[in-house]
Amino acid sequence: MEGHTEHMNEQFLPVALATLQFERAAPCDLYRRIHDGQYVFFAQKGVLFDSAARDRVIASGADLLYIREEERALYNAYLKETLVSIVSNPAVSSNKKAEAVHAACLQTLQRTFEEPRAVFLGQACEILEPTVNLIISDDQATKHLIHLTTYDHSTYVHSTNVGIFSIALARILFGGDNQHDMQALGAGFFLHDLGKCKIPIEILNKPGLLNDEERDIVRRHVLDGYQMVENSGLMTDEARTIILQHHERDDGMGYPHNKGAEEIHPYARICRLADVYEALTSDRPYHNSRSSFEALKFMKEHVVSGPDEQLFAGFVKLFLA
Repeated sequence: MEGHTEHMNEQFLPVALATLQFERAAPCDLYRRIHDGQYVFFAQKGVLFDSAARDRVIASGADLLYIREEERALYNAYLKETLVSIVSNPAVSSNKKAEAVHAACLQTLQRTFEEPRAVFLGQACEILEPTVNLIISDDQATKHLIHLTTYDHSTYVHSTNVGIFSIALARILFGGDNQHDMQALGAGFFLHDLGKCKIPIEILNKPGLLNDEERDIVRRHVLDGYQMVENSGLMTDEARTIILQHHERDDGMGYPHNKGAEEIHPYARICRLADVYEALTSDRPYHNSRSSFEALKFMKEHVVSGPDEQLFAGFVKLFLA
């Protein structure tokens, strides 16, 4: 099954083992990365990729395989088909469904933030669709997704977590009301911080306080993200509202438009609650993470205002056993 080493000038993309459906044919040629950074042929497109193949990868200490850049679209089509199949299959446990969509979200958003071109934003929205469907249809899977959230300061991890929390809360608040397009909301929630891909890493990871110039650069991420989604042709009213308003504050001191409390849409308030919670419970260069209880207590005492109280009550329910 394994074979020759590929040349280093070829471009390869990582794919998480958790996104590969075992007992199905490999969607494209798969490669392993070896200790010297070279890529070794592992499995041929169309050949059954079974649990024995998975075990060989795990035994090597890896949780990733690789595909050639030129086969990205082929793999994305496979990933969408696989996720739809898993989510709709009653024989698959809720936990397994959650693990599959979580791995796919992390992988997809990581690539999107690294290369936020229109084609990749479109592919991200395609992959996110079954994740939203799972959250709005399966309580047990949603609980497992929330437990799966991992906390670090990578923007794509933050965006995955915020997207999961926000859709779960939107389902509590709006479930069954056809006036709210959950797929459009999902795209807005997961891509709310897309503009951060333009912030220099040394500013994102600065351990101390930002100076005025650095703060202005960070605040530009809202308009940068809005412009990237707008230019992609994928902008919806929901995404526009979420991206532009998720840093607005009831006292009018938010950004980018200093909106007052009555001007901030509930969709943006949902995203803001999830955004604050995720930041509080993550290790950041400028603070240590809080526990879920500590974060919710802090939010109740220092963040939540009158218009947010009903939303916050629903948000707390997400973390109850």
